[in-house]
Amino acid sequence: MTKDGFYVIYFAADEDLDPNDLIYTDLLLSIARRVVEQTTKDEINIGDALKTVETWFAEVVFQESDWKTVEAELKGEAQLGLGLAEDLPLVGRLLARLTGQIKTGHEVKEQIRTKLDSRVSQLLVGLNDLLMRTEVEVHRKGMKGIAVIVDNLDRVTYKDLGNGRTSHDALFIEHGDQLRALRCHTVYTVPISMIYGLSARNLDNIFTRRHVLPMIKTHEPRAKGGGDCVEGLARLREIIGQRIDIGTLFGPEAVAHLCRASGGHPRDLMRLVRQSIEDTDEGPPVTLAAVKRAESSLISDFSRMIPEDYYGLLVAVSQTNEIKRDGDHQKMLFSQSVLEYPKEADETEPWHDVHPAVQQLKGFQEALKNERARFTGEA
Repeated sequence: MTKDGFYVIYFAADEDLDPNDLIYTDLLLSIARRVVEQTTKDEINIGDALKTVETWFAEVVFQESDWKTVEAELKGEAQLGLGLAEDLPLVGRLLARLTGQIKTGHEVKEQIRTKLDSRVSQLLVGLNDLLMRTEVEVHRKGMKGIAVIVDNLDRVTYKDLGNGRTSHDALFIEHGDQLRALRCHTVYTVPISMIYGLSARNLDNIFTRRHVLPMIKTHEPRAKGGGDCVEGLARLREIIGQRIDIGTLFGPEAVAHLCRASGGHPRDLMRLVRQSIEDTDEGPPVTLAAVKRAESSLISDFSRMIPEDYYGLLVAVSQTNEIKRDGDHQKMLFSQSVLEYPKEADETEPWHDVHPAVQQLKGFQEALKNERARFTGEA
């Protein structure tokens, strides 16, 4: 697609790869796959670069006999209409197979990763050949260049790897230079928790330009009374209205509840909308009861992920609209049990609050009651 004069290659990483087990070479392979697939679809000729990359994979990832077998299989699958389209270049079908094997197969995944990790500089050369050839062609079409946008990397599972390392550090910091080595404009979504941890400075040194996308404000911070944010709620209604006939499908009371229950998180908002529609028996308009059933599902998801000893910390966030720069609060940001909102006009930093679904959990309500009793001195 084209946006603001750029040829944009956009994809969600978790469509190709496993967010529970993702390393940088997996991601580079996925980017190469998407470049080949989209340029083929858009009839952008990068033929010489395709052959170079195909030859490299044949020599590096496969032995000659193995490659001939794989080549025959891929061609046979295409001719039979299995898997990807026959007009997709052989290297495109190969990249789809490799990313699929990495996503689903443990043993072959490790074999592929081992081969690529020791030759990552060559992999980058091949990927950049694809990008530079694409850039030449899009310039001929009057476009400014290429922009690769990799979405949903903020969903990469947080794992403690020991010695102060995490899975997020391993991907974005230890191999950030490789991710930055692409010869085009590149946008990666990063877990917001990295912005507040010890890794933040290292992240800034590698990715020198960053933009934090806060939630849409549904309510005011406690310092300003905590009431509804009319502008933010209107924006959320607009987001719904851009996707469905909101006036036909939902009553006003149901829409208002959807917006507040999402906490201003667009992804949660659309989940609630979808589940509300699927769960209604009466037909349109969707009732408030159906919206509340969808909300209950979201609440249940949070109930399974929040440790018991976090509820006191969450209550403190809800009372102060502030977070601490420690590991526990990083995990809360990553799980989105705590949400970040844009800074107020008279403030220098954004503010935070607990997700509305989390605030309804029994553990949170009990911790809140205990805090109020402690503050008032009541038993």
